[in-house]
Amino acid sequence: MSKVPLKEIHHQVDFCVVGGGMAGLIAAMSAARHGAKVLLMNDRPVLGGNASSEIRMWIRGCHGRNNQETGILEEILLENMYRNPDRNYSIWDSILFEKAKMEPNITLLLNTSCNSLTMDGQRIKSVRAWQLTTYTWHTVQARHFAHCSGDSILAPLSGAEYRMGREAASEFGEDIGPEVEDKQTMGMTCMIQARETGRPVTFISPVWAAKFDDEDMLKYRGHDLSSYTTNFWWMELGGNQDSIHDTEELRDELLKIAFGVWDHIKNVGDHGAQHWDLE
Repeated sequence: MSKVPLKEIHHQVDFCVVGGGMAGLIAAMSAARHGAKVLLMNDRPVLGGNASSEIRMWIRGCHGRNNQETGILEEILLENMYRNPDRNYSIWDSILFEKAKMEPNITLLLNTSCNSLTMDGQRIKSVRAWQLTTYTWHTVQARHFAHCSGDSILAPLSGAEYRMGREAASEFGEDIGPEVEDKQTMGMTCMIQARETGRPVTFISPVWAAKFDDEDMLKYRGHDLSSYTTNFWWMELGGNQDSIHDTEELRDELLKIAFGVWDHIKNVGDHGAQHWDLE
C-alpha cells in the first residue's frame, strides 16, 4: 500500500486577494481589468460575503437623496436589475460568480481557506490555503496582497497589529463610542424562512430547541403570519463573545433559538401558521 500526499498547486500572480466579499471581488476585477494577473481566494462556496445568499444583506451603502453607487459596483447592480428583477439570491450568486470567473485575468478559488503565510522582511511573500472540496493545498506567491477577509486572517498570521472590539470614545474623539474600550463585536446571525403550502402542516420541535412558551417572550418581533408582511426571521447572538473562536458554540445556540422561534409560531397560540412549513 502506497501513501499518496495531498495535491499541492503553486500559483505565481501579480495580485492575490484574500476574501471574496464585495470589497475583494471588486478589488480583483479592477486590478484584472488594468492588466494584472490576479488570484481571488474565498473560503465560502459563493462570492459576496454578507451580500451573498448565505447572509442575504443587499448592498445598501449609499443612502440619501440623489446618492448612487458607481463604478464596478454599479455595473454589477445594473446587471442584477436586468437579469434578476425578482431579486432571487441564487441568481445574484451566479452573477457575482460570473464576474470573477469570466474575467480572463482572474483565477478564482472558492471553498479555499488561507491559514498560513511566509514573510520577506515586512512584506507578505506567499500565502498557503486549503481547498476543502478538492483536498488540495494552494500556495500563492504574489507581488501584492489585498486583505479583504471578514475575519482579518492575514493580520495575526503576518504579525500585524490589529484590534478586536470597540475603541474608547476618547481615542479618536467619537462621542458615540463607549467610555472604555471593550471586546464587543457584531453578533452572529441565523435566519429562518417559512413557505406557504396550501395544506395543514405540523411541526415537531427537537428536544434540544429553546422554549418560548410565553407570547411576551417574542413581543418585540412580529411573528403572526396572518398579518406579518414577510416570512422570514433572523436571530443575532454573540456580541459579547469571541465571534471567531466561539463560532461553533454560538452556532449551536442560534439553532436552538431558531427552532424554538418556529415552534412558538407553529405550536404556541394561533399565529396563522397552520399552512406554513419551515423552509
